[in-house]
Amino acid sequence: MSKYTIQDIFINYGNEYTKKYKLSKEQWNVFNAIRNCQTENLGYHVCICEECGEEYFGYNSCRNRHCPMCQNYAREKWIKNESSYLLDSKYFHIITTVPYELNDIFMNNPKICYNILFRATSESILTLANAPKWLGAKVGITSILHTWGQTMEMHPHIHSIVTGGGLKNNKWISCNNDYLVKVQVLGSLFKKKFLYYLKHEFDNLSLNDNINNIKHFNKFLEPLYNKTWITYIEPPKGNPENVVEYVGRYSFRVAISNERIKKVENDLVTFEYKDYKDNSKIKEMTISALEFIRRFLMHVLPDNFTKIKHYGILSNRNKKNNIKLYRLLISKILDNEFISSITRKFHEFKCSKCGSVNFNYFFNYNAKRTHIPQL
Repeated sequence: MSKYTIQDIFINYGNEYTKKYKLSKEQWNVFNAIRNCQTENLGYHVCICEECGEEYFGYNSCRNRHCPMCQNYAREKWIKNESSYLLDSKYFHIITTVPYELNDIFMNNPKICYNILFRATSESILTLANAPKWLGAKVGITSILHTWGQTMEMHPHIHSIVTGGGLKNNKWISCNNDYLVKVQVLGSLFKKKFLYYLKHEFDNLSLNDNINNIKHFNKFLEPLYNKTWITYIEPPKGNPENVVEYVGRYSFRVAISNERIKKVENDLVTFEYKDYKDNSKIKEMTISALEFIRRFLMHVLPDNFTKIKHYGILSNRNKKNNIKLYRLLISKILDNEFISSITRKFHEFKCSKCGSVNFNYFFNYNAKRTHIPQL
């Protein structure tokens, strides 16, 4: 367990930060949730062993999706659920990202821009994969939004896990290559779609004073058409079970984990990061505690915003009913019946006196929020 935590930084420097910076409603919710997580402010629970009557006391967790202390259980539960939708297929990992020139627009218009990022990414992949030149079939996509880079600066990008095969005329078409589409073609189409949708949202965007009309906005965007947008396609690796594990790790990350914080002293925070521009070397960066909090809260998502979305043959409306059909069609090609072997091992709390794992739970219902503890 890390010696230094985000919660400690929020508790020790949070009051000073809130006096200096204005927080949005969503940021206030995250700020208070992390500061109060597993403290008496959220109430307590008592676990009583059904076998021997031994009692255990603990404070409740906040369960906020931005809290680094509350992601393990949510991640394991999600992985267990998603594993039931695995297909015996290749899976490609695709990353789509936007240039840094758009960072201010993203920060001032997060919900609009994140939705455009999802839409441009999914439509580009589906369009190209369905083209006869490439796969010529409708693929399935699971997309995950990340908004940060290694140093917690704004870096909006989407991680997409894409099936290496798809549906066409009720037949399964498998991808026999180690590539799904050409990365340059995908990057170009994604760029055009993103900028097209962004322009159409002009009237709804909150922009800087120097971009006060559509003419100025178009002039601001013009250089971006000539710029190469970073797009990455990783060829299939490992078996299908590895895919959901991989997605789960990415899905439930927060801007920085407690393990990466190496030192907090003299109003400064030192943390570890991977420098991708220097052969992925591990380095350390030191910034002020207030700047650390600012960078962390910069990645708070809008309320009720879904950061994991499914498209194509894996869209939520079709996935549950059609997954058996996809497996049947694939099995006709592979001459076998695929059954996912992935299992989740949830941590079980055991009574230190008798070793039982059966408990009754009692809560302080006067607390602001209570729930079954993450044991």
